[in-house]
Amino acid sequence: MSIIYKVLAAGPGAVFAAAKQQATSTWIMWALIAVMLVVFYFILIRPQRKRSQEHDQMASKLEKGDEVVTIGGVHGTINRITDETVVLEVDKGVKLTFSRSAIARTLTVHEEEEEEEEPEEELEEENVEEVDEDDEK
Repeated sequence: MSIIYKVLAAGPGAVFAAAKQQATSTWIMWALIAVMLVVFYFILIRPQRKRSQEHDQMASKLEKGDEVVTIGGVHGTINRITDETVVLEVDKGVKLTFSRSAIARTLTVHEEEEEEEEPEEELEEENVEEVDEDDEK
């Protein structure tokens, strides 16, 4: 109560100044919260989504015969694969069934077809001819 009396005794200008200062500090607080949310998004949420998408893509490309590692560290070769399960052969005659999402990574590299580019030899020959013409002058 004493704070209210002091503000009222200071006059109406002090009341408006105090209200203006409080409004400014409120906007600053909301701005800091917004900045923190943006930082959390770019540091935590976005990279996690990217990793999740890469894992889903890897899991969808699994094929019979691929060598994989599970999240528990079990190494094996895919013997049979369904939409939700994977049967790994970890040793001769030893088969373990895992959920498809339990595959952490694949050790088999699938070669993708690359587009053929123009041979660089033709470009080098053109450059050599231009240099020879310059030398003759």
